[in-house]
Amino acid sequence: MKTVNLKNYEPSGAGVLGESFISKSDPNILLKLYSLEREQMGLDEYDRACKVFRLGVSCPAPGELVRTEDGLLGIQFHRIIGKKSYARALSEHPERLEEYAFRFADECKRLHSIRPEPGLFPTAKEQCLMHIRLDKFLSDDEKAGLERYVSTLPDADTALHGDLHYGNIIFTDDGQQYFIDLGDFCTGSPLFDLAIVYRQTCRMPEDFIKENYHIDAATARAFWHAFVPRYFGPDASIEEVNAMLEPYNTLRSLALEQSLGQYRPAIRPALQKMMKS
Repeated sequence: MKTVNLKNYEPSGAGVLGESFISKSDPNILLKLYSLEREQMGLDEYDRACKVFRLGVSCPAPGELVRTEDGLLGIQFHRIIGKKSYARALSEHPERLEEYAFRFADECKRLHSIRPEPGLFPTAKEQCLMHIRLDKFLSDDEKAGLERYVSTLPDADTALHGDLHYGNIIFTDDGQQYFIDLGDFCTGSPLFDLAIVYRQTCRMPEDFIKENYHIDAATARAFWHAFVPRYFGPDASIEEVNAMLEPYNTLRSLALEQSLGQYRPAIRPALQKMMKS
């Protein structure tokens, strides 16, 4: 594995998993760097990004796995110059909300029309069960009850992003669109993906939405209200769709509890209800 010197890169941004840098010598190279405790996530993302790219899904081309001189793992990606996420575009042009929501919904539907070869990616249910089994805040009885509940959820062979929200599809002025942050890519019911869109637009605190997506909560909800009929059909009921996705939203919260190691008391009543169903 090649060693790179960070002095040859300019900082580009930071996230939960690590930092991004742009090569000073080649602006077409983006280096995504992972903290030591998140290294396995980086390896998983590289593996899945390569498979997603070969599958023909539009995403930045993965390059080499590298290490910095102090041992941090990095992935070199082809950098999409002039890109903008739907969240960022919405923050800059709120008057185009419906257009962006429709385009985002169409791209989600396009992804959910893909059927990868069986076994190429883990399933959403397998990933959900893994988070349950590793969650240090759950008792053995609670884990068994939640595993039973997950087993009752519908199966599907649909391609899923695994962390689908309006910050993880980017586009350029010439109309090209790309999925990014592919470490949770999997297969299963689209409801797993759609619950994340719902969660990030309707179930997050306003300060979180402002900090991460640069819009207010009312704009985020309006995006969802435009997204639902575009994705589900013009007669779709917002309330019915929200109710359908709420259990998947709870399971997403549980996955984050496990991966981030942060206890989430607010989801306990919903988890108890799942275990009794």
